[in-house]
Amino acid sequence: MSNVVICTAGHVDHGKTSLIKALTGIDTDRLKQEKERGITIELGFAWFDLPDGRRAGIIDVPGHEKFVRNMLAGAAGIDLVLLVVAADEGVMPQTREHLDILNLLEVQSGIVVITKADLVDSEFLELAREEINEALAGSFLSDAPQLVVSTADGRGLDQLRELIARVAVATPARPRRAFSRLPLDRVFVQKGFGTVVTGTLLDGPLNKGDQAVVMPGEVQARVRSIQIHGHETESAQPGQRVAVNLAGVERQQIHRGQVLFKGEHIRPVDKVAARLFMLPGSKTLKSNSRIRFHCGSSETIGRAVVLGKDKLEPGEDGLVQFRLEHPVVAGRGDRYVIRSWSPVTTIGGGEIVEVGRRRLSRHKPEVVESLLVKEEGDPKNLIIQYLDESSYPLSRRELLARTQLPPTQLDEVLEGMETVISFSADGDKWYFSGGQKLLAELKDMLDQWHCQHPLQPGMAREEARNRLLPRISSRGFSELLGSLLTGSGIELRGQALALASHQVEMSKEQKDMAQSIVQALEKDLFSPPAREDLAPIGDVEPVLRLLQQQGRIVAVDSFWFSRSAVDRAVEHVEKHFSSASELTLAQFRDYLGTTRKYAVPLMEYLDGQHITRRRGDVRLPGSKLRGD
Repeated sequence: MSNVVICTAGHVDHGKTSLIKALTGIDTDRLKQEKERGITIELGFAWFDLPDGRRAGIIDVPGHEKFVRNMLAGAAGIDLVLLVVAADEGVMPQTREHLDILNLLEVQSGIVVITKADLVDSEFLELAREEINEALAGSFLSDAPQLVVSTADGRGLDQLRELIARVAVATPARPRRAFSRLPLDRVFVQKGFGTVVTGTLLDGPLNKGDQAVVMPGEVQARVRSIQIHGHETESAQPGQRVAVNLAGVERQQIHRGQVLFKGEHIRPVDKVAARLFMLPGSKTLKSNSRIRFHCGSSETIGRAVVLGKDKLEPGEDGLVQFRLEHPVVAGRGDRYVIRSWSPVTTIGGGEIVEVGRRRLSRHKPEVVESLLVKEEGDPKNLIIQYLDESSYPLSRRELLARTQLPPTQLDEVLEGMETVISFSADGDKWYFSGGQKLLAELKDMLDQWHCQHPLQPGMAREEARNRLLPRISSRGFSELLGSLLTGSGIELRGQALALASHQVEMSKEQKDMAQSIVQALEKDLFSPPAREDLAPIGDVEPVLRLLQQQGRIVAVDSFWFSRSAVDRAVEHVEKHFSSASELTLAQFRDYLGTTRKYAVPLMEYLDGQHITRRRGDVRLPGSKLRGD
């Protein structure tokens, strides 16, 4: 790792800011109120070079209980923590709360720094050590190195720099993701440059000139320049403290808690499902309790809905869904902390399992079972779980957004999954694991259709799509059917879907009706009866449609003509054009021996069939007559 991000933690007035100034020469208390009151209120930032040449960025957090929310805004994305405990006071309430928060955020590396050693004797210092060890028992800092320092006489500072370098080498590598994400912990305007944001880059990289968006709010921005610890650079990598000068953004458009984002697959959400670990000293969390939700640099109000049970007791853990009043930009695997609504204290935290916008039913066992699979995180099981939950195919983009797996990993896993149907459509790759379920639904639907419409060859494919998978385009539905129908017992007949066993058969009554209809239409070929005139024959509509499908009659505007009438009309047209170049409507009417009422729609039908072609008030030979 080329850079290290360090965060301080500890009780107010235990010397965190003084320690940073001694290490870096930078006073992180920049506000007038901080100078006057002698306490840190806002996040402060500094940096220094380690003995091995790497640069360490330091985030100084407030130690007062009133400013824990500010502390949380700076605690995301750190590599290691300096837990600062004053030798003359020992472990204090905010020492414990900060330690709880760091445990919940699953910070894995740290150093315990015992400050103000010049104010106590060796016996008192030993008592402080014992109290610290007792407080750290069972935490991630239980075996962490401890160092005694004094900013007054410089004791231990050089050793601390060397110790930071050694511990930083062992910090875990950050997971690589397909997007860049910078939670904003500070926003300000710099004269001559414009809007500047700072934060710890969680995912990356971020490059000069990148087009990005600030979310929530969808504020479009361009990365004008990037600074890391006061030095301009062309790009920043995950884990680095960065300051980004944004072009096209006004200061009032953005604020702490938003995220500068580049890429796809993450959008602001107001529902977050997660594993929640309750602190042993917290109160019982009843389902639907109001809470404060902290993730990244954001804080929002919401309600905690306990899944599978009615409440969580202190020290328990369980699955919950947080229903938030304002959207957050979060992903699967992110850490979070919750605080009670009132009084405001830290009560728990954990890891996000799923983000989305749908409400989860807290009483359904399958909801908990699904989240357990997602929590385990096995890529293959994760993909299958999301596909099985969906009643329609998911595009590659949707799968990436839901699973948040790296694109190459997603593609590799999908390629080896024989149970998943894949097809291309709409410029994307689509995947479906519910093929057998879809076929069963389609068979039931077609069975009912055939019973209701026995004289039709099948249900229109578009109608089937609208009933089963309305979110998939016509082309996508065709591609999916191509993968599913072989050997399924379902056939595609033209543009209709039918059970292979279905055969169109008319009853004796319907056969008699069909014969009566054809006879009525052929009695006067070019002056056929209107539809309402056929009503006395019986329920003719199903029979008319079947005769049309069989090609025995032709629908022309609001009339039905027999096939022989249309064929005879075409013969008249062909004969006419054998000796003439144009045909008038009057000539066509006279050839047929009918009236304009019937000649006009029949002539327009021939135009549509490309037998004739209209030009002004006359017809010319169409492409079918010309042999084009």
